[in-house]
Amino acid sequence: MKKTILIIASGLLLLVPPHAVAAGSVDNSNAVEKARASFHQGVQLYSEGSFEAALAEFRKAYQLFPNYRLHYNIAQTYFDLHDYVSSMKHLKQYVQEGGSDLTAERRRQVSELNQKLEERIASLEIACNLDGADIRIDDMLVGVSPLNSAVLVNAGPRRITAIKAGYTVAARMVTVSGKEMAKVSLEVAALAKRPAAVLAQSMVADDADDGTPSVVIRNESAKRPPLKIGLISSTVVMGGCAIATGIFGVLTLNAKRDFNNELGRIPNTKDNVDSARTKMKNDAYLTDAFGAATLVTGGMALYFLLSDTGSKKLSGKKSSVALAPTVGGLLLHGQW
Repeated sequence: MKKTILIIASGLLLLVPPHAVAAGSVDNSNAVEKARASFHQGVQLYSEGSFEAALAEFRKAYQLFPNYRLHYNIAQTYFDLHDYVSSMKHLKQYVQEGGSDLTAERRRQVSELNQKLEERIASLEIACNLDGADIRIDDMLVGVSPLNSAVLVNAGPRRITAIKAGYTVAARMVTVSGKEMAKVSLEVAALAKRPAAVLAQSMVADDADDGTPSVVIRNESAKRPPLKIGLISSTVVMGGCAIATGIFGVLTLNAKRDFNNELGRIPNTKDNVDSARTKMKNDAYLTDAFGAATLVTGGMALYFLLSDTGSKKLSGKKSSVALAPTVGGLLLHGQW
């Protein structure tokens, strides 16, 4: 850790060339001083291990007074945040903008860091059966299908999704290692509309198709036997948990967007960044909790449904059961 801090702090005196202030206006001088202050603050925060806040200060310094040396600081901070793809991006900008100004020693340091990055980055070739679908990796938009080239991702578990209005959401979890080149295929399908006959015979009336998750249980016999209390209770709880999962899922995405905005917002403070990060984590935890509760109660509902043999004996015809798609992603269709 100390060695890394020294590498970042070594650019402190070189942040702003002396002639830049002398040749500039008063406004330019103010920008230089503000950039220098943000740079000092970034180095201090980095030494304390507050990498998100340090990153915000380094980016602020670059926006106030662009200097290619700051790309190295930003790349190193992204490395410690385990965002190796972003680190490599800024490291390339550092080399491109630095050009002949880079010493042999610094080029050696860049080469060593770049080698570490390559060992932690994988490549994904993502194919989708539908054009115009949003392709997301870990809920971040990376392009629209068809993608023209492979996407660089950090090694580890990654969630890839394809989303388009009027179609099902295709999602896959893949785990990739460094330097791996993997192919991912996503298939989406048009959402099926419910027939009018099913709507007329369903237990749950749905006057307006507003996208609200609903549970439909239909019996083709003239007389419907009563369902068990356990089935009714677990179904109601499952629906509530599924709705809560969707709500907190949306809140998590919004919190993640706010967190990214805080990182790039100028001016900013460490408290703002930490607050946004805490809110994002709390919403994610609640989403996972309600998602797990949805799966558990869904399993209980299915168990009670299949074990309700008494209703089959009282009915002269087979029963048809269908669970409409919920926010939690559950779908049940069949006859018992």
